[in-house]
Amino acid sequence: MRAAVERGRKARRGAQVKLSDVAKKVGVSPITISRALRNPEIVSEELRQTILRTVDEMGYIPNLAARALAGRHNGTVGVITPALHQYGFAGLMIGIEDRLRATEFGVQYSNTLHHADGEAGQLKSFLMQKPAGVIIAGAESYHDLLPLIENAACPIAHITDLSQEPERLVVGLDHHAAGAEPTRFLLSRGYQRIGFIGRGTDIRSRRRKEGYEAAMGEAGRFDPDLAIGGNEGSSTGLGRELFARLLQRVPDIDAVFAQSDDLALGVLIECGVRGIRVPEDFGICGFNDLEFSAFTEPSLTTVHIPRYDIGYRVADMLLRAVRDEPPGEDKVDCGFSIIPRGSTR
Repeated sequence: MRAAVERGRKARRGAQVKLSDVAKKVGVSPITISRALRNPEIVSEELRQTILRTVDEMGYIPNLAARALAGRHNGTVGVITPALHQYGFAGLMIGIEDRLRATEFGVQYSNTLHHADGEAGQLKSFLMQKPAGVIIAGAESYHDLLPLIENAACPIAHITDLSQEPERLVVGLDHHAAGAEPTRFLLSRGYQRIGFIGRGTDIRSRRRKEGYEAAMGEAGRFDPDLAIGGNEGSSTGLGRELFARLLQRVPDIDAVFAQSDDLALGVLIECGVRGIRVPEDFGICGFNDLEFSAFTEPSLTTVHIPRYDIGYRVADMLLRAVRDEPPGEDKVDCGFSIIPRGSTR
């Protein structure tokens, strides 16, 4: 029985379509097929279409390990992110993939779920595969990453809070300012007892909370009881729960700066249930400018982050480094903007 199973395994392995099989079917050399798959622009449109059609028909899958052994890299770009599961990452992902789509590089993702202790291990895992490059899209800490980055055989680009360590191949924004400015905006609209709702566990949220505290302190209105958070992921239900707890603690609160639009939506729903008038008696500002925020009633004031532009620019920066081209800029601040809508006076 065991011998029969082993023969079956060998048969399946033997049936795998090879590069030479595709070349024989097309009538060109294996090196032509290999080059055409890596750099489609080097062959004619007619031959390219023939090769792609034959690859699909035969079910050929390139051997990335073999490619890595034969060349400098395996043809993929690794992306390490803490938030692949969150709505806000979608814009970054689309920007990265749009920039790389017309190139010879594929994209592979790894999700840390905001666990700093797993970041170094995931970067090591990518580097062992000889990628063309890696994008670290929001590291919690660079303490264990910097030695790996300094000794990496491929370029590594970063999406960061601009206070973090990397100084080269960086695209990001100042999250301290992204916490302070919306708070000042709410103060300028006449709100005084402004709460802060958010996780506060990752570096970007912590920096925004520090910015909120600084702006409230400048106005002489800082009160630690006005800030509340939790360890769960952002959600509308969590927004309702945290706001209800905040009202019990500080009944005279008159506005909230929420660290995501889904948290802000939870606050808006709870206001409706309790008969709190928005924006007349209570102001709400969200963060991320997700699509639904423009269509709530009233619509949500929020902070717009150019997520697509950040993703596109960091992928372009990495691509230039992989191709040994000048990067243009080593460190780019993509900034943010406040979008005033119906949830604030």
